[in-house]
Amino acid sequence: MKKLITGVLLSACIATTAFAGGKHSDGHRGQGFLPIHKMVRALDLSDEQKDQLKALKEEMKADRPEKGTQTSIKTQLAALDASDANYEQELNQLADLSAERAKARVLKMADMRVKVQQILTAEQLEKFNEMTEKRAKRDGKKRHDKA
Repeated sequence: MKKLITGVLLSACIATTAFAGGKHSDGHRGQGFLPIHKMVRALDLSDEQKDQLKALKEEMKADRPEKGTQTSIKTQLAALDASDANYEQELNQLADLSAERAKARVLKMADMRVKVQQILTAEQLEKFNEMTEKRAKRDGKKRHDKA
């Protein structure tokens, strides 16, 4: 029973990690939160705001780990041997690692949202929140349609 629960939890973590890193429908990866070119048009940003958002995006890119430096959880999971005596321990370590990475992503996005809110005016922020809600609904429908 423990193996089943551990396996289900790990699968959920891996699926979440894989989904979060997946490609967007327009083929762009990593555009998610700050598609500045769209924000400029929709929110009528000043030049100073554009520069601040571009700097914020560069800061976000700089904080990202280099490609290939982190071994994927999926790869590590595939390399595990179920007959190994340490299988459950290694499986739990992978589940913990997956959870830590997911938590770090959520915290980074929350921090980024706070910084964006400080840059935008009240009217722009209201419109930005509307855009975010529409996008979440649209993305939710796409995920639902795929399932």
